[in-house]
Amino acid sequence: MAESEDTKKMVTLKSNDDKEFEVEEAAIIQSEMIKNMIEDGCATSVIPLPNIDSKTLTKVIEYLNKHITKDEDEDEDEDEADDKGKAVETGEEDDLKEFDEQFVSVDWEELFDIIMAANYLNIHELMELCCQSAADRLKNKSVRAVREMLKITNDLTEEEEREIINDAPWAFEGPEIDDTVN
Repeated sequence: MAESEDTKKMVTLKSNDDKEFEVEEAAIIQSEMIKNMIEDGCATSVIPLPNIDSKTLTKVIEYLNKHITKDEDEDEDEDEADDKGKAVETGEEDDLKEFDEQFVSVDWEELFDIIMAANYLNIHELMELCCQSAADRLKNKSVRAVREMLKITNDLTEEEEREIINDAPWAFEGPEIDDTVN
């Protein structure tokens, strides 16, 4: 039996730009940090999140709502036919995979904001998804492209860089910046 809208426990989160978001507890406990706060009784009112802006928090909440764990529902539905459940799970997995692909199709800076938020909130699955997306975007890029994408300042002199290029020319091969960055 599913919970009604009125009986769902809600948690209020406050972004660093003072916007408040009411989130279902079942969704937000995917964050180890907030789950621990709730279990320890520290989340009695509004939970301030000084490291996350409202735009990023909106994206994180969107992810959490889509990935609400079905553990409670699975316990209740255990007596139902297994073959029906497997068909539904496969469809849900495909939907989640498609959602995840679209979710990480954001610009580079927004992806890093989400990574930082996932790290701060200790949301393992979101962190893994976003880091994989970042790694895929960096894959096979030239050193110059990676430096530019990650905004890394080259502190080598031209002579030092030429020496490195001579020692490991393969490291400087690969495509430059392209549309996979955004």
